[in-house]
Amino acid sequence: MTGLNLVAVQESILVHVETTFPNYTIEEDFVLDDESILKVSNKVKPFIVIKWHGLRVSPLGASFGGPRQDGYVSGMDMVVVAPTPKQCRLVMNMILEELIGWKVADLYPLTLDGAGDLFASSNNESKPHLYLSVNSFSFQVDSNAL
Repeated sequence: MTGLNLVAVQESILVHVETTFPNYTIEEDFVLDDESILKVSNKVKPFIVIKWHGLRVSPLGASFGGPRQDGYVSGMDMVVVAPTPKQCRLVMNMILEELIGWKVADLYPLTLDGAGDLFASSNNESKPHLYLSVNSFSFQVDSNAL
């Protein structure tokens, strides 16, 4: 296929994550709102959420061939949801170990894009019962390789 196909790149990343982490449920663009968080018990099995980013012009390069030939960058947020902070950190560490430098379509390495964070979600009694660890990745995309 010629032209930009961000969905094909996202699918290749998704397949890699699913095959690398077969013991974890992988959700795409899952939104943890207050209502769904309160329904999750302390016994939740850790799972991974991939939140895809859109396409933006890469600071590395405009093309003389026009905007269809420019370099672009995209990415995703990797979110680990678990009942304890340690489980979040352990699973996120496995994700970082596997994905930093992994090449999308054998061309573009995934790069860590910002610092990671760990968040706690509280129940109605203000007790933390769910933890989320988040890290962002970015990757280059261009129309010649897709």
